[in-house]
Amino acid sequence: MRLIKEGKAKMVEEKKRQREVCLVKHFTNQCLPCCLIESTEYKRVLLTSQENKLMKEAIKAQKAEQKKYAKEKDEWESGKHALRSIVAEIDSTIIETGSVGGTLLTRFAEKGLKYRVQVNPIRGSILWKMEVPQIGQDPASVSEVPYILFVLQAEEFCDLINSGSFWDHVHLVQDRYPTFTVCFVTNKLMNYINKCERAQYRNAPNFNSWKRPPVEEVLCKLATHHVKVHSRQCADEAEVADHIVGLTSSLANCRFRKPLSWLSVHANGAVIPKNFIDKDLAKKDTWMKALIAIPKVQPRFALAIWKKYSTMRSLLKVYMDSTKTVREKELLLQDLKCEDRVGDESRRLGPVCSRRVYRTLMAEDGAVEADAAAE
Repeated sequence: MRLIKEGKAKMVEEKKRQREVCLVKHFTNQCLPCCLIESTEYKRVLLTSQENKLMKEAIKAQKAEQKKYAKEKDEWESGKHALRSIVAEIDSTIIETGSVGGTLLTRFAEKGLKYRVQVNPIRGSILWKMEVPQIGQDPASVSEVPYILFVLQAEEFCDLINSGSFWDHVHLVQDRYPTFTVCFVTNKLMNYINKCERAQYRNAPNFNSWKRPPVEEVLCKLATHHVKVHSRQCADEAEVADHIVGLTSSLANCRFRKPLSWLSVHANGAVIPKNFIDKDLAKKDTWMKALIAIPKVQPRFALAIWKKYSTMRSLLKVYMDSTKTVREKELLLQDLKCEDRVGDESRRLGPVCSRRVYRTLMAEDGAVEADAAAE
């Protein structure tokens, strides 16, 4: 048994020595005689080879770390972790007074959204911030979301209106946050007013001091006389909490959405029939959506134009050709074939549709209505 153990130990040592020789051959690119294996030069070369190996491993690890940081940074910048970065700063009075606080915090916990209960500069407000952690060499950053929301109980809202201090409150908020969008959320407003009116009707002598506030007039004036000031009436605490949580998600994702162009804004109102076969194309292609948005241009007509002129530039290039007359440009699209209900390309666009597209795209007055431009 002792001899077997010694033999195994010698075999392990020999294999180890052979691996070292192969390592030296790899880095020196030459064959070494066995007599030099135990020499000082061999040990120096072996040490250098090991240092090179460690250096390569360190460089490889550094590149992997940089790649990891770059990927993580791209994910944060693309908005993939937007819901993880937004933090709602809830004023402590919302939690301490009223019945909204418990439901609100429960909804935040269910959605996995972060929040902080603190004392805000203005009572009863909710503010939002985007907090991005440190990624590699980039330091952590905190930015404000230009939106402020107030949660008002029905009685509190009515008291502000009756006392005449509601508009002072609105001006105070706008002066402190001039670039912010302001939203007033009321809880059980109409329920409270109806309840007070019924009680006043039944016990008139005891309710002489209560006066119905002009809530409808105030809410209408908010929409018509003030910029970036909104209101929302909620029926109960659950609706208030759902609105605030949904708003938090929207505020987190809105800054990462692709900005809309003039064409995409107007084309988003286009009505696409359910039986239109290229729905994905109509939703994704901006030029296609713009053609569908032209009044009285059916999607199948727009598809025929898109097949011939796949970009707006290609069609405008023909429309801007000085060698063609206006009539030729107006009738440029009339002979294009479009698919009928069966799928056969047997129907022409016709002069009316062709003229409408030309006059809409070449209208000189941008404020004119589409129907007026086509006439």
